[in-house]
Amino acid sequence: MRHGGIVSQQSSAAYPSTSPENSPTDSEAAHIPRANKHAFHSQEDTSRLSAPNFKMPIPENDPRIRLLSTAYVVYNHADLSSARTFLLDFGLTIASEVPGQEIHFKGYGTEPFVYTARQSPTPNSFFSGAAYAVESRAELSRAIAIVPGCRSSSIEKLDAPGGGEVVTLTDPAGHTVYLVHGQTKIQNPTRPPCTTTHAPTNYEFAGQKPRQGVFQRFEPGPAPVHRWGHYGVTYPPGMYQDMYDWYTTYLALAPSDVVYKDGKPITCFFHIDRGLEFADHHAFFFKPAKEGMQPDVAHAAFETHDFDVQQLGHDWLKGKGYEVCWGVGRVSHLAVLMGGNKWLTGGAACARQSGIRLLVRF
Repeated sequence: MRHGGIVSQQSSAAYPSTSPENSPTDSEAAHIPRANKHAFHSQEDTSRLSAPNFKMPIPENDPRIRLLSTAYVVYNHADLSSARTFLLDFGLTIASEVPGQEIHFKGYGTEPFVYTARQSPTPNSFFSGAAYAVESRAELSRAIAIVPGCRSSSIEKLDAPGGGEVVTLTDPAGHTVYLVHGQTKIQNPTRPPCTTTHAPTNYEFAGQKPRQGVFQRFEPGPAPVHRWGHYGVTYPPGMYQDMYDWYTTYLALAPSDVVYKDGKPITCFFHIDRGLEFADHHAFFFKPAKEGMQPDVAHAAFETHDFDVQQLGHDWLKGKGYEVCWGVGRVSHLAVLMGGNKWLTGGAACARQSGIRLLVRF
């Protein structure tokens, strides 16, 4: 079992997974260490984790679709013009645009785009899915052949900045999942000045303190988005196990944390399983839909440079008249509710089911 990059000899049978008999006490939130249920490595392997360029992905014979990273999300907006204004204030920039129809937004990372905004064909805004980059074109072909709910009969061209190819899947709750390969990355992207010109405020090593004769001068403005980090969706009653089985059987996702209520698992956070390679704590999660509500997106989270930049973005949005739902806090999240000009920071829960969230990246 792996936790925080440490690998032990614990077997997959010891992982409590979703079995109620192995769950913690009623109403207790259980934080389960990362686990690769398909490949476990001996303790001797852990010494290699300290190598700067350590690479040991999942085994070649692993049956799951081999994921590399999160790629982009797609939202349909009832008012695309207002969404455009907000997303620019949020810190994204435009990669390409078909006025009144579709806008591709990018961050300052290497991804050609991270957010697609489309004019909704209905009076309502809605989520249209999220994409993962895969290791090779062969993984797209395998997905067509083995994944239940694959809507693509063949590999399709990705008509978006960076090009590439895509296949489209549907999970058991009806959410769309895209798998992409062959996108052309942005070479040597330019970093925003606010990520390079101010001194660090979080000192961790001897000799960094005190800061003498150096002043912080921040320029007001949006918090530049680096990249898209993760997202979450909701599921209808009784579908936890269906969702868990689909995502862990067919995609290279592994649980990082499981939350229990009344002895039963209800929420699960997943990281992209790269074997012994380091990965973000979660790229995806699902949780139960609120009573009387249909399955929907919970939020999509984006990364920015640090806490200072996030606070600048918070102040910028507040100054623009958007409504804050949650103040900046140690959790360091900033989110906007898709149904209106609102955002939240600092918490892990959205006031509505549709939103985007900006996540501090240290």
